[in-house]
Amino acid sequence: MTLEAVMTLEAVMTLERAPIFLNCLSRGGSNIFWNLFLSHPDACSPIEETLQIFRADTRAPRWAGIWTAVLSRQPRFFDQWNLSSRRPLGKSAARFVDRTLRQRKLRTLTDPEMRFKTNGEPYTEAEVEAARLVAKNNNGLVFLTESLLALYPDATFCALVRHPLPLYESHKRHRIHSSPEAFADFYNRVTGKMADDAERYERASVTRFEDVLAEPIGVMRRLHEAAGLDVGKIHEVRFKSKEHYLADGSRGTEYAKGRHHWFGLDEVGRFLEPAINDLQADQLGDAERDAVLLGTTAARERLGYEG
Repeated sequence: MTLEAVMTLEAVMTLERAPIFLNCLSRGGSNIFWNLFLSHPDACSPIEETLQIFRADTRAPRWAGIWTAVLSRQPRFFDQWNLSSRRPLGKSAARFVDRTLRQRKLRTLTDPEMRFKTNGEPYTEAEVEAARLVAKNNNGLVFLTESLLALYPDATFCALVRHPLPLYESHKRHRIHSSPEAFADFYNRVTGKMADDAERYERASVTRFEDVLAEPIGVMRRLHEAAGLDVGKIHEVRFKSKEHYLADGSRGTEYAKGRHHWFGLDEVGRFLEPAINDLQADQLGDAERDAVLLGTTAARERLGYEG
């Protein structure tokens, strides 16, 4: 973060204190990661992802996105496909973003799923106001780190990465990236920024999705402790049910789709599918697999993926 960025925002008194930003790849396990934090009673979300709240494209723009673009003079500030660093926000834009996030966090009180701080126990308004904001920044929004640090010097950044093969399968299926080459460029740039942040900033880290699957409670406790959340307060974990590949190659879920379900700490394995990476990667042809692996060689090595 530059001295200019700090000086630009030194007089902005933010409503949110010590927010937690999750830097993720779309279709990379980000909802599971998000809910590992939102299972904590002292953490609340703004309900939607950051890129949804501040959407400013021409197809489905949001007022918050349009106004931020005007105030910041950066039309693509919250654009998830803008894979470059942004300029720091000026005071007016910074104040607007902070207040928007606070207002969105307060929607926790009326959201049918998120209004519960534990299974069956709703939040009070005072508890939501005091809760740490946990916002999910997908794809190009990982390049907001410096701008958000200028606004929130006490912020924590937790990145989630995933092996490129299952991630490419999901991107291909959802028509996010149509070629291994385009996907590899995207993967290299986004995960490279995540890794750079972890090396550069004390309160930034990178977690592998595969480690979440293998040791969800251990990873969650380490992340909570690093973020300054009391690990002794969490006794259950919430997850949002989504369709995924099953062992027979079909897609489905045994839980009510789109709903949140609570699990005891010793029951989390019932929800997570440990073989999901292999089930997805098996949908790819040999040529696609080879192209993705070749194009992401350096990134995989940096992230600790052997093959």
